[in-house]
Formats: sequence, structure tokens, C-alpha cells
Amino acid sequence: MTGADVSEGPAIVICARGPPQISGTATVMYELLREFPKGSVVLVERAQRAGISRDDRVLDVPTFEVGKVTSQVYVTAFRFLLLPLVIISMLLKLKSLGRKPRNILAVHPDLDFLLASLFLARLLDVPIFVYLHDCIVEAATLAFDKFPSRIAQRLVFTRAVKVYSMSEPMERFFAQRGLKTEALPHGVDAKLMRHPVQKPCTPVPKVGFTGAVYGMNGSAVKDLVLAKELAGGKLELLFATSQQSLPYMDEIGVRERIDKVVTIPTREKVLDFLSECDILFVPMGFESPYYKDLLTVFPTKVTDYWLAQKPIIVYGPKEYAFLGLAETDGSAKIVSERGPEKLLAAIQEICRSPVLRQKLVVESRNMIKRHDNVALARRLMADLGIQG
Repeated sequence: MTGADVSEGPAIVICARGPPQISGTATVMYELLREFPKGSVVLVERAQRAGISRDDRVLDVPTFEVGKVTSQVYVTAFRFLLLPLVIISMLLKLKSLGRKPRNILAVHPDLDFLLASLFLARLLDVPIFVYLHDCIVEAATLAFDKFPSRIAQRLVFTRAVKVYSMSEPMERFFAQRGLKTEALPHGVDAKLMRHPVQKPCTPVPKVGFTGAVYGMNGSAVKDLVLAKELAGGKLELLFATSQQSLPYMDEIGVRERIDKVVTIPTREKVLDFLSECDILFVPMGFESPYYKDLLTVFPTKVTDYWLAQKPIIVYGPKEYAFLGLAETDGSAKIVSERGPEKLLAAIQEICRSPVLRQKLVVESRNMIKRHDNVALARRLMADLGIQG
């Protein structure tokens, strides 16, 4: 790509959970920003606590870490009282650039950083764009987040030049409330796609999962463990998860009942891990404090599942929009009725049917084409006024 227009400063991307952290948001931003011309963007992210997992998805862009104190009080109301310090820290870091930013792209989730981005744009007198990976009000499950979330949503839809939503269901969700967004889905690097190999399931089928295990999907993971027990142990469960997921897995009593639990630092090894499995599992959760947010969420692990070219099962309530998408495009086997026996039946159906396995893998390849990260990045660059 050619260099950026040097007559203006870079775009500032404020993303509390940015690369190389391990999170859905960080993954999405990595796929977009890696395509930006050198010098066209600066990343501002939250300073991370010690022990937080990171992977090898490192961007070649200037990165400033701020909010070291707020990272220690992330789940308390105290972080909102520290907003002035966060904003001042951002201002001081950006002053070192020597040029006024051309604009700001604020990435949600992380409510305090979204508010800080809105105030920073006003102070710098620059346009702000907002990318919603989660809904604002609906994702605010903590009591002390409710009021700030309503303020943030009002400011976003009155001040932002453009608001992007993570998925088409989220775009429709806001449209039904009279709020305009533009869907900018998760990008995929097609060059990483594994060569599909048609072969039967192993005698003891291997069901794989990657990503965090937490309140959103814990109930679904427990059901998968129960499905293994219903099968008389004739399922092998393989999990690649984050270090911070392990205490929660112990808390809900699943870690010791899963055959293999590993933490994997590199994306290449994640795809190797997934390629060893017969079926890949997307748990959406039937008992979740994030129920309303799950109505519109896109589970970012799915893109790695597509690249691994293995059959996918999505397990969750039928009202979750992602289940409807996956069922419509045929890229996953949907299990929308709760019960370990329902989950086990779907696993067995996939293993018995080579036609179904082939169909699911072919549709995964079609989804990769529709989520090309280069095309999506070009759309975002055009909006931010970046030539590349």
C-alpha cells in the first residue's frame, strides 16, 4: 500500500482491549487495522494487568497505553470517577505526535473508554466515529453502569459522524429503535484457510472450542460436559482458552471434566489445534447475564472455525440472531433447544453424515469470501479519510 496523506495527522483508534490482547474486540481490530497504511493510525488502549493473556497478533502501529489505575478497578463504579485522569493521559500521549489527529475511532465495549473518547473528541475538536462490538445500554449488566450507558448512547448517536455495528442483526436492532448504524462485520484473512480434508469422525469424536469461558457461555459449556457423560465418555473435549478463564472453569466444575485444556499464544497454533478436532463448538449460553446483548452478538471465534474448515455446532436460544444467520447461510448445525441430549444428538448426526459434514465446510468457505478483511478495511479507511 502507498503511504498515508501526510497533510493531516493520523486517525486515533481508542480500543481498550486492543491487539495483542486475547479478546474478540482485539481480534476484530487486528484484522482491520493491519491493512491500514503505515503512519495512518495510532492505537490507544488500556494498560493491562499483569498475567493477562496476549497472543502473537501484534500490529505495526504506534500504541499508547493509558488507564493503568482503571485497569485495577475495571468492574467497579470507581473507574468513572477516574475518567478525567484517563482523558488527561490520552491528551498527553497524543501531544507527543506533534500533529492534530484527523479524527477518532472509538471502539466499544468498555464503557469508560467510550465516554473518554467522546469527551476527547470534543476537547480536540475532531470528528468521531464509533464502532459498536456490543450494544451500549444492553451490555451494561452492572447496576452502576446503567446510567452512564444511557448517557454514552445518547452522545454516540448525536455526536458521531458514523456509527458502525458489528453485525447486520445489530444494525437492525438499532434501526428498530430509530438509531442508524452501518454494519461492519468481522474480517477474515483468507490466506490462513486450511485445506479441507474430508474424513470421518474419529472413533471417539473430538469436539473443540477456543476462546474465553465466562458468564456468557458457562451454562452451554456445562451442557457439553454433560453430553460427554451421556455418551458414556465417548466424546473427547478439547479446549484452548485464556489463562483468566481457568478459575471460572474451576468454579463451575468443568475444567477437570474436559480432556484437554490448554492456553495457546499464537494464531497458527490455534488453527493447528482446531484442525485436529472433528467438530467445533460455539456455546451461546441459555443462562446468561448478557442475554439482551447476545441477541445481536457475533462470536468472533467463528472466523477461526471457518478457517480451520471443520464442521461447526452452534448451541443457544433460537432468538439469538447469530443462530438465525448461521442457519440461513448453512455454515453451522444449529441446536436451539436446551439439553445435553440435544447436543449429543447433533454431534452424532454430524459424525454419521459425510454429506452434512461436507455441506457445513463448503458454507464456511463461502463465509470467508463474504468477510474478506481487505475489503472491509478499505471501507473503513475511506470513511476515515485515509488513502491506501
